[in-house]
Amino acid sequence: MLVCQCKSALLYWIILLALLPLAVHTTSLAQCAPGAIICETFGAGPRGALPSGQTNFMYRAAACPNDGEYNIVDAVDGSCHGDAWHTVTEDHTPGDVKGNMFIVNASFQPSEFFSQKAEGLCPGVTYEFSMWVLNINKVLQPGICDEYILRNPIIAMRVEQADGTLIREVVQPAVTRSANPVWVQLSMPFVIQTNANDVVVKLINKGLGGCGNDLVIDDISFRPVHPSLSIQFPNTSASETTVCADTRLTLSVGAAAGYPNPVYAWQQSADNVNWTPVPGSGQATYTINPVRAGRTYYRLRNAQPINSAAIGRSQCSAESNVLIVNGRPDAPFNLGDDLALCDGRPMVLQVPNELPAGTSFVWSDQSKNRQLTVSTPGSYWLETNLDGCTYSDTVQAELENCHLEDVYIPDAFSPNSDAVNDKLVVIHSGDFTSYSFRVYDRWGSVIFSSRQAEVHWDGTFRNQPCPVGAYAWTIDYSVLNAKNEERHFVRSGQVMLVR
Repeated sequence: MLVCQCKSALLYWIILLALLPLAVHTTSLAQCAPGAIICETFGAGPRGALPSGQTNFMYRAAACPNDGEYNIVDAVDGSCHGDAWHTVTEDHTPGDVKGNMFIVNASFQPSEFFSQKAEGLCPGVTYEFSMWVLNINKVLQPGICDEYILRNPIIAMRVEQADGTLIREVVQPAVTRSANPVWVQLSMPFVIQTNANDVVVKLINKGLGGCGNDLVIDDISFRPVHPSLSIQFPNTSASETTVCADTRLTLSVGAAAGYPNPVYAWQQSADNVNWTPVPGSGQATYTINPVRAGRTYYRLRNAQPINSAAIGRSQCSAESNVLIVNGRPDAPFNLGDDLALCDGRPMVLQVPNELPAGTSFVWSDQSKNRQLTVSTPGSYWLETNLDGCTYSDTVQAELENCHLEDVYIPDAFSPNSDAVNDKLVVIHSGDFTSYSFRVYDRWGSVIFSSRQAEVHWDGTFRNQPCPVGAYAWTIDYSVLNAKNEERHFVRSGQVMLVR
C-alpha cells in the first residue's frame, strides 16, 4: 500500500479532489470524454444482452421491460406501462444513427445493475467515473401506486479493488423527473492509493422499484484526470516561435506545474501526431541544441515517481500544451578534420561548393575568397550567412611530425672504432610498438638480430669483425601514426660495410 510520506503530498490530494466535485450536468456532450479507459456506448443497431457478469438484471428483448429487467434499445416507447414513460427517439449523442442506450426498470429492492472491470491503471492518479442518465418517468401526480411519493433513480457509483476492497462510493442525488426527456451527467472522482492496477466500477440503484425509478443510461466513461501542466518559451507566452536552425532554444515548465516532485519526459514530433522521446531530457527545462530546420512540435509529460516507468502512457502522466518551433534554414557545412602542418608546408581550406543559393561567407581573417591558405598553427573558421541565419565551423592547425611511419637506415657504415658511424643505426623519430631487425651475409645466413631498437649492429659476427662488403637487412616494425592508429611495415635493403 502506498503511504503518504509528507503533509504537503496529503494536502495536494485533498485540494485536487476538492477541485473535482461530484458533478451533475445537463448539457449534452458527444459520447465519452477524451482519454476514457472505459467508454461504454452500447454500440449501434441490434445488440442483444450484455456480456455475462456485467449486470445482475434479467435481459428482456422487449420495448417495455418490467421490474428487474433491462434491454439495449435505440429508442424508448412512451406508451410503456400505461403511458408512464417519455418517448426518447435517440440515445445521448445527437445524430448517432441507431445508437443504443441501456434501459433499466429498477427491481423492487435496491440492487447492483452494472459492473465492469478496468485494468492496467496507475496508482496515485485521480480518475473520473461518469455516465449520462435520463429519468424516463413522466411528471405525474403522486398516487397510490407510488404511495404518494414519486420514485426517482438514486444511483450509487462504487469503485472497488479486484478483491472487493472499497476504494470509494458516492450516492448521487436523485435524478428527478422532467416535463421533457433530459440527459443528466453523473460523475465521481477517486484516487487509487495502493499499488493495485485493476479496479471494478459498479452502479447500484438505491431507490425502490415498482412505480417509477426507471431510467436509461449511456456513455459510461472512466478516465484519468491529471493536474494541469504547461510549458513555455523564454520571456513570452506565445505557443509558436521562429528561430534560426542550428541555434539553441530552451523550453521550461510554465505556471501549471503538473504533479508535485515529478519525473519528466520531453517529447518531439514532426506532425503533432507521432511523438518520440527526447533523449536525456528528464528535467523541468529542455534545451533544443541544435534547433532543426523546418517545423517541430514539443510537449512535456510528467508523472509521480511511482509511475516513472509508465510516463509515456497518457493514463499515467500529465500532458502539457504543445509548443511549435519553426527553424529558419541556415547554410550548414563541414570544413573537415583538423590540419597537420608538415615541414612548414601550407595547406588550403576551401569554401564548400554545396552551399545554398544566396549564402554569403567570411573567413576568420575577414577575407571573402573561396580559399584560405593556412601556414601557421592556430584556429581557422568559416562563417556562412543565409538570410540572417549564421553557421560556423572551426578547424585547428598544428605543427606535427608527419614522418612517424618512416625509418631511415644508412646505406654504409664504418665500424673502425673512430667513434664516427661505427654502428648501423635504425633512425626513427618516434617509438616502435613492435620491432625486429636482421642482417644477412652473402649466403643468406643471419649474422645479426635484434628486437630492441636501441641495440645496433657493430659490424661483427660472434665477436669477430666481418669482412668489407655488402650485407642485406630486413626490418619488421609497427608504429603509431599521427591519428594514433597502429601501422605495420616490413622493409628490406642493403648496407655497405667499409673500414
